[in-house]
Amino acid sequence: MATRPLRGYFPIMATAYCDDGGVDLASMRRLTAFLITHGAQGMSPNGGDSEARHLSSDERMRVLDVVLETNAGRTPVLVGASAPTTEESAALVRYAERAGADGVFVMPPANWTQTLLEPRVPDEEMLRHYAAICEGVDIPLMIHATAAMDVPFLQDLIDRIPNVRYIKEETTYGPKLRRYVRELGDRVTVFGPGLHYPAELEWGAMGVMPSCCAPASHARVFDLWQRGEHDAARTTWNRMLPLVFWRWRTTPQEAGKLYLREMGVFETTLTRPEMGAPKLEDADRQELLRVMAAMGEPV
Repeated sequence: MATRPLRGYFPIMATAYCDDGGVDLASMRRLTAFLITHGAQGMSPNGGDSEARHLSSDERMRVLDVVLETNAGRTPVLVGASAPTTEESAALVRYAERAGADGVFVMPPANWTQTLLEPRVPDEEMLRHYAAICEGVDIPLMIHATAAMDVPFLQDLIDRIPNVRYIKEETTYGPKLRRYVRELGDRVTVFGPGLHYPAELEWGAMGVMPSCCAPASHARVFDLWQRGEHDAARTTWNRMLPLVFWRWRTTPQEAGKLYLREMGVFETTLTRPEMGAPKLEDADRQELLRVMAAMGEPV
């Protein structure tokens, strides 16, 4: 299967729900079209910020189907395939390849059920996991880096598994990302979380994977940076910062869905019950509207 290089703004796609708690596939179609219209260079369903931990494998497959169908090849689709077991992750990887995704991003099962920082999974266990999920497939793999991963481990992984072509680093504010670029950048492409967006590009990252909020501005930062207009890219980023801060310091998943509802993309701001009771109040919505108005450009 021919796949395209992954570069640019690849937002982690929020997952929409109907009032009955089921996945709202119509809203997922609208979100896919919304991201394309606003210039996203790619998109990433079924990540951590998508609440994929609380979706069944079947729900994740249906979401991917809808995203790929609506996208219709207009941008690359990089899909999350992390899961509580190697077997489930391998099944998601195989499905992604058959469906036509451009890549998968995966962390070890123990980190999927806990955090990127803990537990610190032994190298051999991680190697076995990645070797198993890549057996019999050619789809490019992005390693969703954890705190336990270091350069020697990743060098060994790249040597053993030719599918490994990307790394997403978000376990430090920058030192590990910079080291990965310096020492592995001729073998893999490094992505960052987009929390220090222009800085991550300055350090050598070729893509970021933040939220779906302000996709036009996120995409513009990357385009400006690639054209060498670094000051303009930083100005665009600085204009976005109140929205980025508002989302992270409110309730990230619910807040991102409120933004998408205000933009006419989602019908509800519902999250899965495992995420807890709704927390946003009208005062939070009013602050969001003020922040959006102050940005002064398409959001």
